Amino acid sequence: MDFRILQRVLQVSFLSLCLLTAARAQQRFRAGAVAGLVASQIDGDLSAGYNKVGLQTGIRVTSLLTQKTEASMEFLFSQRGSQSELVPGEFELFPFSLRLNYVEVPVMWHYKDWLAEGAGNTEYYKVSANLGFSYSRFISSRLKDELNALGSVAPDYLKKNDFGINLGFSFWANQHLGFTFRFYRSLLFMYNPADWNPAPMSKAWNLHCLNFQAVYML
Repeated sequence: MDFRILQRVLQVSFLSLCLLTAARAQQRFRAGAVAGLVASQIDGDLSAGYNKVGLQTGIRVTSLLTQKTEASMEFLFSQRGSQSELVPGEFELFPFSLRLNYVEVPVMWHYKDWLAEGAGNTEYYKVSANLGFSYSRFISSRLKDELNALGSVAPDYLKKNDFGINLGFSFWANQHLGFTFRFYRSLLFMYNPADWNPAPMSKAWNLHCLNFQAVYML
């Protein structure tokens, strides 16, 4: 992890601590930790399939809207990218791997159902459908590419800002521990050859991801 990533993570961690303190002081608010994996691919590069697996970690703050709905905001460090195959070097003669590091802020709406009873006769909902948007800021990249094709684009030609839509589903084992599956699709091109003359690659790049999260809420 280089200094720029560490600086971003420290900034987000400080903000997260402030939000956690404020959230615990309000009964309608909850806060917790998020950790999981991201499987991603880029349309327009040299591969197909969700072959690039990265980490995702951060915090979540939620606000109760009605009995069965709530809103949430997350502050995440997310690793995205592209890879020629899930296991590098298994079949490809010239494997490549592109890792893209982002600070991500998803804002989500949750509709909850399946009321259950937890510890101490407390009630919670076991499942929820989730919909929302994410803003992401590109901070750094790491490339392993023997053909040097992706290196002509990343990182210098990649856009710093990304905006996308999230669709997901959550299952809660109890009132504290939950598991979320989320599909993310970027609404913008992360690289657009129309912005450059000459352009290093002829095809535009568009990102989509599968996110698998474990969530622990206080």
